[in-house]
Amino acid sequence: MKKTIRLWYLYDFANSFASIVLIFYYPLMLTERGASDAWIGVSASIATGLLMLFLPYFGSWSDRTGQRICFIKIASMVMVASLFVMAFMMQGINSFSVLALCVLSFFYILFQVCFQGSYVFYSAMLRQITTTDNNAKVSGIGLGLGQLGNAVALAVIGPIIGTPLIIAGLNGKPLSLLLGGVLFAFISIPFFLQKDTKSTPNETHFLYKKFFRKIYNEKRIFYFILGYALLSDAILTFQLYVAIYIKRIFFFSDQLVTYAGITGLAFGLVGGFMANKLAIKLKDKEKALWVSAILYAFCFCLCAFIPRISSLVFISLAICGLAYGLLFSLARTVYSEISPHNEQAEFFSIFTVFERAASIVGPLLWLLIFFSLREFGENIQYRGSVLFLIIICLVGLYFLKKSRKYLIIAK
Repeated sequence: MKKTIRLWYLYDFANSFASIVLIFYYPLMLTERGASDAWIGVSASIATGLLMLFLPYFGSWSDRTGQRICFIKIASMVMVASLFVMAFMMQGINSFSVLALCVLSFFYILFQVCFQGSYVFYSAMLRQITTTDNNAKVSGIGLGLGQLGNAVALAVIGPIIGTPLIIAGLNGKPLSLLLGGVLFAFISIPFFLQKDTKSTPNETHFLYKKFFRKIYNEKRIFYFILGYALLSDAILTFQLYVAIYIKRIFFFSDQLVTYAGITGLAFGLVGGFMANKLAIKLKDKEKALWVSAILYAFCFCLCAFIPRISSLVFISLAICGLAYGLLFSLARTVYSEISPHNEQAEFFSIFTVFERAASIVGPLLWLLIFFSLREFGENIQYRGSVLFLIIICLVGLYFLKKSRKYLIIAK
């Protein structure tokens, strides 16, 4: 195996330690201290809006300079610093003032912008380090190892924060943010010590108007992005709220919530490793992507209607993890093949906004559905919000199929 591929895998594994503690424990810390779920949804939407504004430019800059790792390094340092600030702020807060929530939301947004943004340059490396024959396999293993990193992080950090242990004045859930940042920084060191893979510089200067016109004129890419944006929007919106969902609706303890999360992440690893096999079985990577999307739409239905039986929650999250691993690794592979070879970072800037950021629409629709069902109680509010995500998935599938038609027309 090429060293560059091994290091590429390592970064996906390492950054999971930072992202999972924020995704998993931050919402719980907010709600336990009396803050509304809306702070999470609105912050995620703002982060996506900022990504849409700035990432295309930085993606183009990366293509022109041939640099990827430099951008990832800067984003990673900001991510770690944001986690540290949030950890120490959370330790001293029992109930939130509006000012404290605004400051925390600022660092949450900053983390998300850097985390999602780093994936532009990370995903753009895929085509440089692989060939068409092995890109689905490498993408799947990378995503699988990222899910493994998530699972290992929860398995290691979860028991620690459940003890009275104090590190640097932190204990409990705030300590998880500190540990996630430290482990991420330490594990990713070998990745940052490597040099950028050489690529052919692109001297074309970036213009937003020209870029978005280019995306629109490339109908195959345009409809693929629309479809995938909706699918990832639904899935990642669910991820924003899943810890709160299973705790509020199924009355799980913090420890059970951690075990449920580990279960979903472990099966995400399986899904990532199975992605290439599914593509080979169906003899078409895009058909494999559709099957994965349909499976996740079924998962939303399952999660919305399951009774309050703990074993069924674990089974449902296992299926969700499997579908997640399949879908995200296959989508990254297909997009790397249909986007221009010498403009990978520029095109992945748009892809990454919707792949990793749980964009603007999903969190806001979740909040709209949630508050519109407030008369029916919390159980119906959460279940109804999950069920509505199926509609977003189905619309996404429609656009993915429309993208496929332009391949047929081109042939």
